[in-house]
Amino acid sequence: MMAGSHAVIGMVAWSWAAPHLGLPPLAPAALALACAGALLPDIDHPRSWVGLRLGIVSRPIAAALGHRGFTHSLLAALACLLLLHDEGASRAIAAPLVVGYLSHLVADLLTPGGLPLAWPLKRRFSLPLCRTGSLLEPLIVAGLALGTAAAPLALPWKLLRTVMKY
Repeated sequence: MMAGSHAVIGMVAWSWAAPHLGLPPLAPAALALACAGALLPDIDHPRSWVGLRLGIVSRPIAAALGHRGFTHSLLAALACLLLLHDEGASRAIAAPLVVGYLSHLVADLLTPGGLPLAWPLKRRFSLPLCRTGSLLEPLIVAGLALGTAAAPLALPWKLLRTVMKY
């Protein structure tokens, strides 16, 4: 997916995940961190939005690992989380960054190229709904955003749990 799509999906993912983590979903700093996390996996592509801005880091990563390699794996997301923890990042910083990072992986799973989620294993996983930059991409992003925005209007979870007990 394109950078704009990743940014929106990262913020949408954060607005959905934050209440489940006991954190405010619409705090501007958290949304910005989720957006940054959603762009971070493409550090392995020198012509990506983040790669163009961090070329000194992006070019060596791309040369060593290629695009959609390690940085697009669950191991990289875990490494990101552990690094943030080791550096003493608060939950309010680490959570949106990692949620954004994971949202990038989920979004790229929707493309035919797929991802090596279990890197270093070569197997790629994919649910090919759209090609990067296709006309379907913004429709999927809009659907996710609208679905998340409409979620608070749905039947409250507590009421649903009460009904499901009977």
